Amino acid sequence: MNSLIMVAALLICFTAAVLNLAMESRFRQTVTRFAIIGAVCIGSVFYGSGYAHTQGLHLTSLLRALLALCRMFGGVNDLSAVQAAPVFQLPGAMTVFWLGHFLAFYVTASTAIATLGARLLRRIRITLLRRGPLLLIYGVNAHSVSFGRRMAREKHRSVLYVDQEYNTVFDAAVNSFGAVIEKGTDALNATPRFLRQINMKPGNRKLELAVLHTDTRKNMDYAQALLASLTARGIHPDQTSLLAAGAGGEVAAMQAMSGDGYGSVHAFDEYELTARLMIRKVPPCDLVSFGPDGKAAEDFHAVILGFGRMGRAVLTQLVMNGQFHGSHFRVDIFDPGAQNGFLHDHPLMKHYDIRFHQEDGSADCFYSFLEENRASLRMIILCTGSREKNHELAGDLAGWSVWESHPPLIVHATKEKVYWLEPDGKESESAHIYDSDGLDIDLMDAMAMEVNHIYCVAAGSLLSAREEWRRCGYENRQSSRACADFYPAFLRAAGKTREQVLAGDWPPPEQVLENCAVTEHLRWCAYHYAIGYSPMPEAVWRERAERYRQERAEGHMPKDKIGKDPLRKLQACLIPWEELDDLSRRENDVTGGHVDYQQMDRNNVLMLSRVLAAIEKEQPHE
Repeated sequence: MNSLIMVAALLICFTAAVLNLAMESRFRQTVTRFAIIGAVCIGSVFYGSGYAHTQGLHLTSLLRALLALCRMFGGVNDLSAVQAAPVFQLPGAMTVFWLGHFLAFYVTASTAIATLGARLLRRIRITLLRRGPLLLIYGVNAHSVSFGRRMAREKHRSVLYVDQEYNTVFDAAVNSFGAVIEKGTDALNATPRFLRQINMKPGNRKLELAVLHTDTRKNMDYAQALLASLTARGIHPDQTSLLAAGAGGEVAAMQAMSGDGYGSVHAFDEYELTARLMIRKVPPCDLVSFGPDGKAAEDFHAVILGFGRMGRAVLTQLVMNGQFHGSHFRVDIFDPGAQNGFLHDHPLMKHYDIRFHQEDGSADCFYSFLEENRASLRMIILCTGSREKNHELAGDLAGWSVWESHPPLIVHATKEKVYWLEPDGKESESAHIYDSDGLDIDLMDAMAMEVNHIYCVAAGSLLSAREEWRRCGYENRQSSRACADFYPAFLRAAGKTREQVLAGDWPPPEQVLENCAVTEHLRWCAYHYAIGYSPMPEAVWRERAERYRQERAEGHMPKDKIGKDPLRKLQACLIPWEELDDLSRRENDVTGGHVDYQQMDRNNVLMLSRVLAAIEKEQPHE
């Protein structure tokens, strides 16, 4: 019995040592440091006093004691040479002696034990990765590790990284939240064999791919390679989603994988994501007052200081989220070398009050402009490209006495974070974009999926929200996401809280509903202008209507909508709210349908409670 107890205790102690050495390096290093100190102290006491007693106090005994101390770290002891010393007669002396030897050998064996422990844990983790939802992250870097840690700890995802050439400094961080880094050829090439290794096959198991490599071209290549393997394995798009970091044309190319390839795709540019995060943290609707009828009582006027990629992304979000019935929208942009070529002949410049000034934030004329417009300014967004310069300018602006008691909200945006000054002068900041909800596909799409579903039901669809979402094109998905982002404005205009709406206090009174519907139409128009659409000329509408009649007369069901030409980016509904009824009537005369464009805007407001309920399922409110 005693033997069994000893064997069990030995195995437990060894396993504890193995697991400790396989843990996160900072903790392991602390334990090892204490083991070294403990071994040296114990060895010095026993061998120093032991050799002094048995050999006398001279150089030879000192050298022998020093050699014995070093031999401890090789697993060798000199007990027989010093056991006669008085120190060994003390109670518990032998236990302390052997503890010192264990600590010494523990330090020496740490590399081998750590390797064994890491391999054991890696095998266990890989086995666990074959079950349940899997988050596959391509690219190991500070951003992807931060994202993976959040998804593992808050969303309980199993996380597998794929990368070959990465900085091994991230190994410990990845191990700390139970993830695994795979460097094999099959994983790097996203082959069907790799999918078999992770047990990805047709069924209900979900695979989320996040391509977050610093080389965005590699992200595109990996997403395409994995898509080919998923198709070869017969895996249904509903089982997959893609989160992709890119830029420019790469974002558009990855967006095209949606629906027929990956079940859900969110391809993002870091600047655009930061701008969207800014809108969620400090929405323009919070800076405008509304009357009891839901109509805006003030104009929205903002200043953007700096117009590189960050400034352009901020402008787009302001346009899409700053339109309110009863309010005039205006943005003034200050930058001596503004990168505004992309706005050449852009619909945004034709339909919105956007003005450029060739001065920077240190010029006298900039402060003169602020003084002249201090009563109307609601926001100043600093996008200089430098966190330090943004911070310095924000401090200067916040302390300017001309603001009196109602200064505008001062925001500064970097590539990955947003900062803003509270009324008391304290600076607040958002989470890093890779730590934010903006990259949580399930959470982000919960509201947007419900928006799309309600549209589809109105059109006669009998499919589920998820099935409709799978069939939804990328442009419609983005439109639904933009609509979902705007819902705080309806709460603000109606004077309601989210809790009140979820408790059943919706819809609002008829006049509030009508004014909110007009605001929704303005938002819808702004979204389409932002993505490059223009109003459809009357001659084009008539031509398309005549073609529709001819196709119906020939017994064909027309595929194209009369009022939308995606190839030429023309949209007939880009007209004032008051003209929508006439457009609906004319279209119904041609199609025999019952479209009501004004009612569609009202429906977007009416479904607020359902959309908020959809996000409640994914993340309870605080």
